[in-house]
Amino acid sequence: MNLPLRIHSSVFVTPVYRLLWTIVATALAACATLSLSATTIIQPSFDGLVQQADYIVQAKVKSVTAEWRVDGPNKHIITKVELDVNEVIEGTPPHPLVLVMLGGKIGDQELRVDGSPQFKVGDEDILFVRGNGVQFTPFVAMEYGRYRIRHDAAAGRDHVARDNDAPLYDAKEVALPMETAGAGVSMKRDVQPLTPDDFKKQIHLSRKNNSSLKP
Repeated sequence: MNLPLRIHSSVFVTPVYRLLWTIVATALAACATLSLSATTIIQPSFDGLVQQADYIVQAKVKSVTAEWRVDGPNKHIITKVELDVNEVIEGTPPHPLVLVMLGGKIGDQELRVDGSPQFKVGDEDILFVRGNGVQFTPFVAMEYGRYRIRHDAAAGRDHVARDNDAPLYDAKEVALPMETAGAGVSMKRDVQPLTPDDFKKQIHLSRKNNSSLKP
């Protein structure tokens, strides 16, 4: 079953969120697997990504747990992602930091939200968190708010990749459409992908030049 859902980045507020929880819970009662298709995600500019975040962290996934959440007569699947925060890049995250997102799998019941990042234990990422516990996914523009840290053994260095694993060569590339495959959106070039430190320097610079990041 496919349930089309038009999603605009960072527009979910509590009343809408609760209404859609109810829709999801009703649909789950009728089928084993439900897929919410994000037909529209507005990709942010790099400055927009930084400015819209409540906080930005570099963290490693400690645990991933799916559970049922009961809301009156309805229930739905959520996933809790517990993080070990290695570095607070900007803002003030809570401690401990546990991200809550719609979707997950329990037994033969599964809820998938297209465009929502998927995590496993050991993943290390730079995360632009917004609306944790309020939005369907607690990131700025869903998958555009998650940047993987990958190690290139041949080059002997870490680099930053987008949620689809495409290496990030320039911070401005966060505004490019997300490809469905793992192929990079950048053309082959001589320059190396951004290191985590390079990316974080760009985040700090954007924060300094645009001081609207939430405290």
